[in-house]
Amino acid sequence: MPEKEREEMVLKTKAEARANFEAAVAYIPSRYEAGVAKADWLTPAKSEVAEKNYADAVSKAVSAKSRQKAIAGMTNEEWKEAARTKGAPIIGERIRGALGKWEAEWGPMYDSVASKVAALPPKTLDFRANINNRLVPVVETWKKAAGKS
Repeated sequence: MPEKEREEMVLKTKAEARANFEAAVAYIPSRYEAGVAKADWLTPAKSEVAEKNYADAVSKAVSAKSRQKAIAGMTNEEWKEAARTKGAPIIGERIRGALGKWEAEWGPMYDSVASKVAALPPKTLDFRANINNRLVPVVETWKKAAGKS
């Protein structure tokens, strides 16, 4: 029986693969949105299995020093360039989009702190007294209002 001829795999060039990927930019966002609309992220994300997987993965990453290794492979200038080119163009839009949620969540905390500040005793020349009688109560109010007391 003759040996079967080996078929040669035909690969796209990197330029062709990039062009295909770039063309996908036109339809990926709508497909992404459609997938998100059908997804149930919350149920599996809040499960005990997910929590264990997360804890195990974080422990593994810490043990392997994955973060340190990734950081070691980058320069400060590369980080700055990525922050400038990726972060700067989108940060304002993201903040604008989150303002309502920020105000709803932060506003009541701020009101509690403003009320505490208004009731503080006057400053003194004793820095320790100012820390204990003015700073500590304000920090405690922030923490309590944030649910972290």
